[in-house]
Amino acid sequence: MEPANRFERSPTGQERADQYRVLLIIGALAVVTWVLWNARSALFPFVLGMVIAYVLLPLVNRLETLIPDRGILHHVRRTFAVLVVYIVGIAVLVIAVMTIGPAIYRETTELVESVPNYWETLRNESNYWNRRYEEDVPEDIKIQIESNVDQIGSTITSAVQTGLLTTVGTVRRFVGIVFGLLILPLWLFYVLKDQKNGSSFFYSLWPVYLRGDVHNVVRIVDRVLGRYIRGQLFLGVVVGSVSGIGFWVIGVQQPLALGVVAGVLELVPILGPWISFLVAALVVLATDPSKIIPVAILCFMVQQLENTFLVPRVQGTAVQMNPAVIMILLVVGGATWGIIGVIVIVPLAAVARDVFVYIHGRLSGAIAIDEQREQPLSDSPAELPLESRNPGQ
Repeated sequence: MEPANRFERSPTGQERADQYRVLLIIGALAVVTWVLWNARSALFPFVLGMVIAYVLLPLVNRLETLIPDRGILHHVRRTFAVLVVYIVGIAVLVIAVMTIGPAIYRETTELVESVPNYWETLRNESNYWNRRYEEDVPEDIKIQIESNVDQIGSTITSAVQTGLLTTVGTVRRFVGIVFGLLILPLWLFYVLKDQKNGSSFFYSLWPVYLRGDVHNVVRIVDRVLGRYIRGQLFLGVVVGSVSGIGFWVIGVQQPLALGVVAGVLELVPILGPWISFLVAALVVLATDPSKIIPVAILCFMVQQLENTFLVPRVQGTAVQMNPAVIMILLVVGGATWGIIGVIVIVPLAAVARDVFVYIHGRLSGAIAIDEQREQPLSDSPAELPLESRNPGQ
């Protein structure tokens, strides 16, 4: 006699084997993640390669669909598409390096070498305010201020020492990083060429009844990371270009280098534009203080352009987070993993949120899976809870 509740029956041999397969795959993924995390300092070239792959993969896929599914290129469509994208990408990179590369390198070197002099100039120009401070501020308040300044100095010194130790540790692995950069183009070629085969093999490892869910979770991760990475790179290019041109028009020293700083710091959500303004303000106050107001107006306008037009369209579809939540995440990421945590915490949190929503929807029956196709009924994982409800739910 069949039990009233189907969950009370003993699992069959196939079901038990499927359960062991799932545990084996999860254990293998955990081991691989642990190994990669411990070797993270040597994997920088491959992290860079994954970022490049996210940028190039849509182009490769699009070009592959444009190649006829018959004729001489039929069996090498994917390889041909990768080679074309490679050639065009290398050509664009060479042209950029030959045209503006030398100027950016020269100005960036000058900026790095001049920062100590700029800081010393500001200190010398602040002697007037130091005298006013000594003469006008009460002694008890000065004691409190100087105590707080000493604590901040100790914190900064400790951070610098930690950074130097990290740099020394990185230098020890210099050979591995250089080797990784040398093989990066070849590695990236095979990643782009065999991406579909790798995905098919990964899905085939899972039991049939789980493949639709695994496919959906992977698609959620890919959607968030892909859009976030491409969006951040686009924002960096736009903000860096506009800032660099604006600094050049105003007449600030090292405008291209400051534009590069603004573009790179765009990787840090919310806080990046403020840090880039402080760097620009340091240069302007030390070289031509009369230009500080135009620089402040420029930075304000760029930030308004970013917040009003770019971020809602570029990042809104990727992470969809409130700025207050992002600020808390930045603090948590910085406290946990340092500068790397500040950069990666927002997309990781968005991935975790969307995966949680999907799993919760599956367990509650709000999301249906087309078991014949072994795929979710919706093409948009972010909208699955709204679009994939079972009839009668």
